[in-house]
Amino acid sequence: MQRLRSAIQPYLGTKTYYKGALAVMLPVTVQQLIHNMFNLVDNLMVGSLDAQGLSISAVSVANMPVMVFNGFIFGLVGGGGLLISQYYGAQDRKSCQGIFWLQLMIALLNAVVFFSVLFFLPETIMRIYVSAPRTVALGVTYLRVIAFSYFPAAISGACIFSMRSLGQNRMPMMASMLSMGVNVVCNYALIFGHFGMPRLGVVGAAYGTLIARLFEMSIYSWLLIRERMYFSFAPADGFHLCKRVRTQFFQKAAPMIINEMLYGLGLNAFFWCYAKLDEAALPALTIAELASQFSAVIITGGSSAISVLIGTALGAGELDKARAHCRKLSLLTFAISLVSMTVCIVIAFVLPPFYNINENLRSLATQLSCILAVFLPPNFLYAFCFFVLRAGGDMRNAMLLDSGYMWLVPVPACVLMALLFPGKIPLVFALIIVQVLMNAKLIWAVRAVRKGTWVRNLTLEQPQA
Repeated sequence: MQRLRSAIQPYLGTKTYYKGALAVMLPVTVQQLIHNMFNLVDNLMVGSLDAQGLSISAVSVANMPVMVFNGFIFGLVGGGGLLISQYYGAQDRKSCQGIFWLQLMIALLNAVVFFSVLFFLPETIMRIYVSAPRTVALGVTYLRVIAFSYFPAAISGACIFSMRSLGQNRMPMMASMLSMGVNVVCNYALIFGHFGMPRLGVVGAAYGTLIARLFEMSIYSWLLIRERMYFSFAPADGFHLCKRVRTQFFQKAAPMIINEMLYGLGLNAFFWCYAKLDEAALPALTIAELASQFSAVIITGGSSAISVLIGTALGAGELDKARAHCRKLSLLTFAISLVSMTVCIVIAFVLPPFYNINENLRSLATQLSCILAVFLPPNFLYAFCFFVLRAGGDMRNAMLLDSGYMWLVPVPACVLMALLFPGKIPLVFALIIVQVLMNAKLIWAVRAVRKGTWVRNLTLEQPQA
């Protein structure tokens, strides 16, 4: 018993420690939870438009490109964020400011690319995934409007993740609450034609999202201009970043952008495969993924804690403290994953009956939701390992484990199922195979963290030539 206590002791924190970690995690978690709750309401509104699930399928397919877009933004601000976190720990505000504006400008260029593709080639995008004429037609009208939302989303995303890397999570939480409230009200008015607005159906959901994104962007623009946040309105700082820091930024951001975009494309590949196996089941899959979003909420909060606690410790040169944070946060992550799994299983039975779809789709949605819930503990632990590697700038291992493994093992397996057995393999079976293969990488992720290559102070390193 004494040996067990000695072994566990390094992984246990004090009450004060957990209070501090949760203080970083909770605002982000609440922000994401509010976002997902509003998404749920929007999803229910769209799902009520027809019992066959055509509207919800169309919106789900039309929103698949946003995974790749968000992957670019997440990789960009992830690479910039780990540097901002460490330079913040080193009390170098000038470098933080320059990195922030550099990544914001790159994010806007990315928005231009996605807007051009989605606005001018919406039918091509839809037909990649589905073939039903009605689903394609609904998705095209949605895409032509939602394409404009990528510009404000790029600005808000850069601000949100940059503030999170400093542990400043309260303002993003409040901004998300307000913008999501605007989204629900606008969607309710424009989808169903309330408050004197026209009844627009699926395209009303697109307008509601666009209005909410513009509202959210206006909040961050006001904060920047009025200097109410750590960063200020000085775009020129992005061009005046010193060569050493700029080189560091591209060395860290480029692998992360590639990784996150490949990961987003991998998720798109899974969706494409599921559609080939059973296109009619896509509404059930959409509901299942929405039910599992509770876990993504917690993972996002955990990533913020890792970035702030471990990243700032590394930037301050406190390497042993960073290792201690890693051990304590790992046990906390595992405990939270068990709670999340239990909650998601409950949601799996509670959520589907609220949708205006047939009983077979409801039953399938519950089955798929339970499968995703059971795999949450390894999913949580892998995410923890990934964010630890990222916080220390170990991009080689992070990329190999994340998108590298994804495209070497689960994606080819899923594509083979879709090509060789279209319409023959049950979606439940296919999802289990993908989840088993995806979570097998946890073994190598744990080894990479234990190896300790991530324990580095990037602020003292010279960028590679």
